[in-house]
Formats: sequence, structure tokens, C-alpha cells
Amino acid sequence: MTNPNNAIGTNSAYDGRTSVNAFNDDLTVYTRGILSGWNCQVDSGLTVMLGGSAYTRDVAIAEDNAGNKTTINNISQDEVYVTLDSAPGSNSRIDLVVAYVDNPPQGTSTVADNPSACGIINVTGTPSATPIEPDDNAIRSAITADGASGTTAYYAVLAKITVPTGTTDLIPGYIEQGDKAQLPNNFVKSNNIDFATLPGNYSLSEVNTGYMWVDGSPIYRKTIEIDPMPNNTSKYVAHNITNIGTYVKIESIMVSSTGRSCWSTPYELVDSIAASETNIIVISNSNLSSYKGYVTLYYTKSSS
Repeated sequence: MTNPNNAIGTNSAYDGRTSVNAFNDDLTVYTRGILSGWNCQVDSGLTVMLGGSAYTRDVAIAEDNAGNKTTINNISQDEVYVTLDSAPGSNSRIDLVVAYVDNPPQGTSTVADNPSACGIINVTGTPSATPIEPDDNAIRSAITADGASGTTAYYAVLAKITVPTGTTDLIPGYIEQGDKAQLPNNFVKSNNIDFATLPGNYSLSEVNTGYMWVDGSPIYRKTIEIDPMPNNTSKYVAHNITNIGTYVKIESIMVSSTGRSCWSTPYELVDSIAASETNIIVISNSNLSSYKGYVTLYYTKSSS
């Protein structure tokens, strides 16, 4: 199998020995592709140079035909060189630089990094006026031709290279990095969190806070708007909460018409703010009709 200077291997752990069982279970959330590094550049002629940065580890997630995954690493930490076949006499083709591992060892392996089962090869595409990259069948056939069990090998594409008609020297514009390993869309990431629905948000609708009361019941929260605040009287505003179990906490503020001034309440002009089973009750001893109030209730729900 083609592995120049045994440059690549599988994940190394436990005193340099490969331990893949639990580690590979963690990889299942990722798609196949480059996790870090493996930058591909022109070396000379039709030879490309991959990885070898002193600052970035070259790690790719490889996948077999059943969806199982493992890592393939540049264990040498030096550049790895791959030479492409001669350019086609007509039309162009797309080649793929592929790293593979034939048989990832189990946790009892005594072979450090497993380089003898790994390979890095160029998979030559088919020339065409509208070339497409080699598919899974072509990749696995190339792995088999390299001496591995292509039908079951784990592999990752590290680079996609366009080889124009008759060229003898590649240029950077011909090279495209392999696919990046990705988390699935339904995986919790900063760019796919719906912040509008997070439990910590205040809402005029009922929200499950995600917290529990002392009896194990979920705590809910709802904010009720009091607009306007009362004028030296009592004001009742329906909160429209059904099946209240136990009130846990009440928060309230009063804001000016511009919203730029705010007081916590009860305030010296507000005698009290309370909540019954059906209403918010605000009792004022002054004219507060130019202000707006917000009362936030925390409560559990009854089973009835």
C-alpha cells in the first residue's frame, strides 16, 4: 500500500497505541472530511504537497461503507507528496487525493498509529469536456488496486485537483481543498441555535424556564404588561394563566413613556403588586398613568 515514509496513521492514544472504539463513537456526529490541516499546494510539475504545518495538525475523518468513522492523521508532521498521472491528451479530468485506512485496529492493538494499514493515493478521474470527480465506486476500486480492501476501507478526500489537457505543471487555481468535516444541521452549534425560543427569554407568552421547583415541578414564566399603570387606584389585569400550581416568584418594573427611565416596584408611589389565580393587582397611591408596568410571574402548573 502507498504510504510514503509511513507518514500517515490512525488516531494515537494510550502511550502511542491506537485506541479507536470509544473515540470513533464520538466521531459519528461528524460528516466525512478534513477536521484540521491537510492544506494542499503545488510542489512541482504534477506533484502536490499536503500538510506539514508546524502549527496545525493534519487530521481527517474517514468513513467506511457502513458509515463507521475513524481518524487519519499525518503522524510524520512533515509534508506528504503525491504525484498525479500524466495529463489527458484531450479534455480535462478531476483527480482526488484520498487518504485511507484498511483495517482500523481495536483497542487491544499493539501497533502504534497503524501506518501499515494506511495509504494516501491519487484517484485519477475520467477526462471529459465536463469532467466530474471520481465517485465512491471509483475511489474504492483505486484503494483495492493499491493493495487494500477497498470494499470496506475507511477513506477521506483531502484534495480535488483539476488536470487540464496536456498540462505538465499544475497551478494553485487547479487545486481545491477536500470537504471539511461538518456537524449535522440538527446538532447544537452557535450558528443554529434559535435564540428566540431559548428558555431564558422573557415573553408575553408562557415559557418553560428549564428550572425545577423544590417538589420537582417545572417552573414556568410569563410577563404581563400593565399599560397604563393606575391613577391613584387599584387595577386588575388578567394574566390568562391556566392551571397555576404554586407561585414561585414575582418580578415587576415600571418604565417611563420613552422607556429610558425605569423603577423597580413596589415603589414609593406603588403600594403593592400582587397576583391572584386570575389577575395581576396593582395598587397605586398616585397618578402613574403616564407609565407602563411589566409584571413577570414564576409558577408551577397543577395537573388539573
